[in-house]
Amino acid sequence: MDIQDKLKRDYENKSIYTAGFYADPDNDLANRKKLFDVLKSLVENQEATTPFALQIMLTNGEINVMPLGLVDLDELKKYENEQRSKHGLDEHNDDIPLLIQYAPHAEKKEVVKKRIGTVQELFTNFNEQIEKIWQTIKKFMQDNFALLTTIEKDLIADSQNVMQEYRITFSKMTEAERKEKLGFSVPENEINQFCRYMADMHEVQAVVLSAGAFVNHELLGKNSFTEMISDNIRRSTLFWVLDNTFYEIYYYFYMSNANDKLHKRLKHQRETFIVNMRNDAFHRAQEFTEKQTKKVDFNEYFSDIFIPVAEQIIAEVNKFKD
Repeated sequence: MDIQDKLKRDYENKSIYTAGFYADPDNDLANRKKLFDVLKSLVENQEATTPFALQIMLTNGEINVMPLGLVDLDELKKYENEQRSKHGLDEHNDDIPLLIQYAPHAEKKEVVKKRIGTVQELFTNFNEQIEKIWQTIKKFMQDNFALLTTIEKDLIADSQNVMQEYRITFSKMTEAERKEKLGFSVPENEINQFCRYMADMHEVQAVVLSAGAFVNHELLGKNSFTEMISDNIRRSTLFWVLDNTFYEIYYYFYMSNANDKLHKRLKHQRETFIVNMRNDAFHRAQEFTEKQTKKVDFNEYFSDIFIPVAEQIIAEVNKFKD
């Protein structure tokens, strides 16, 4: 079959079956189940010729699972030419490779693409193919978590410098001078803890303002809040950014403190933290919509949501201080 005929047959005049989910940064069991459920639903309810795209939203990245050529038809044409060169012009195989694409959202990081079997194999031999697909996605998720870890290490290193600057500044002052400057008293024996808190909140604010600036410029732009939130893609992206921001803050504190009991406690509390954050974000967005608020500053929106989250985590951290 000619490549143009194949493209016309498989991709023209057909709606694309889409699905997606947010991936937990370090819960392979939950992520595999989500992947299994989504792809199982695909093969049970669609045909192998149905164009589809599965998006897995990561912290600072995304993975897409789709037939080769869905986004870039030239990729499928190149593949077809490769097959003809390898097997000759008389070789006819209409199977389309399954493409898994990992796109890290970081500077100087390139998109990585891997072909895992074919779409037809996914439909005819699901149990075998799902494991191959999962292993590839799992590796990409590990790469993404390594990227998150690098980001956290940079934040932690910066916080050490900021903390030292605060310590030098406040140690030179008398308690009365500190009270005059801050509006409250910080005794000598509490300077270190106070400087630690100030440094932590400095890093939290940096994460929050970065996220807020992205939403202000890339999602909201010159639109009203109602216009932005009414758009499915921009609304989904907003809640994706909210999740990303949560995880950057959560893992900043998690990786800043090498205490196994604290880690266990934070893992136990994490689901509560993120559910409460999502509910808070949703209710604030709903309130803006009901009031038909036209101008929303997402720096304030993110700050109002995440400063309390950070303070809750700090309260947990302080329970495990020596």
